[in-house]
Amino acid sequence: MLALLDSWHANGGSRLDKNLDGKIDDPGAAIMDAAWTKLADAWAAPVLGSLTDQFASIVSPFDTPPGGQYGGWHIYMDKDLRTLLGRPVTDKFSVAYCGNGNLAACRSALWGAIKAAGDQLASTQGPDPAGWRADATAERITFTPGLLSYTMRYTNRPSGYQQLITFDGHRPAR
Repeated sequence: MLALLDSWHANGGSRLDKNLDGKIDDPGAAIMDAAWTKLADAWAAPVLGSLTDQFASIVSPFDTPPGGQYGGWHIYMDKDLRTLLGRPVTDKFSVAYCGNGNLAACRSALWGAIKAAGDQLASTQGPDPAGWRADATAERITFTPGLLSYTMRYTNRPSGYQQLITFDGHRPAR
């Protein structure tokens, strides 16, 4: 699983369904989708405890669509984990969250979350992680207002806005 996640990350973390079979092509996406909530809870629960769900109602654990830069718990987790690992951090948190500030406890909790995700995927998609796939239809971008019945496949485009251009035909030859 780790090798598949590393490979997925090294190749850009694509969430695309290039062959249009309804599944994201890379198994890394399925692994991350199954692991993320478990990782987020393992990170926050030692300090927040029963308030973890309340925090989730204020700040979504997910960035929508996944992989963006402006929302989701990954921003907080990154800073907390870098602090715990002794890496440079600007404006450190006053509280250490993962493992309640204990590196061994944090490491154990995060690996436990990844194992639980792998066990879940193995029970639903079989024992070979290379064959695991996430549902690509959940990645579709739906346009609003609801007057348009058009959706499009997800794309890794990190910008503050999206644009849609439709071509109804070819330009006349000159």
